Amino acid sequence: MDCLVELGHAGTTTQEVQRRAGVSRGALTHHFATKSELVLAAMDELYEEFSRSVREAAVDLPEEPGARVRAGIELVWQRFHGPLFVAAMELWTAARTDPELRAALLPHERRLGVQLRRLATEVFGEEVAGHPSAEALYQVLLTSMRGQAMTYALQPGAPRTGPHLQHWRTIIEAFTPPAS
Repeated sequence: MDCLVELGHAGTTTQEVQRRAGVSRGALTHHFATKSELVLAAMDELYEEFSRSVREAAVDLPEEPGARVRAGIELVWQRFHGPLFVAAMELWTAARTDPELRAALLPHERRLGVQLRRLATEVFGEEVAGHPSAEALYQVLLTSMRGQAMTYALQPGAPRTGPHLQHWRTIIEAFTPPAS
């Protein structure tokens, strides 16, 4: 994963991963026959780490739906600034022109989508999850966050706050009952 983040997909070679890991060529190819297999295995590890970190943080979110939504937006948005997002962005870009990588990546992305929707229920609570439009809401939120994070990836020093945070809160708060 460090190679993808530091060198990009093109610069991430099995030889470089082998060198950094301090393993023999045979040991690497025994577990990963192709570069695609190697980077997707690393992505799976990061997906699991991502899910675990969100679940652990969600336990401490407030119970009141409005406060939970506001805190939940921050929690999810923070996760779009780590190595998983940068590595995923590298793979998505490379997969556009690499049919082998694209074919291998799509099932992983579908599985991540399912994980993210489950996590959204834990983060935003049952009131939001039970809404008939919850699936559409999650899709809009996550694709919007992905797009905004890609903009920030081009501007590493830019602050990660802005009107988009309030826009996301407003959208999700529309799906929660008013505080009594």
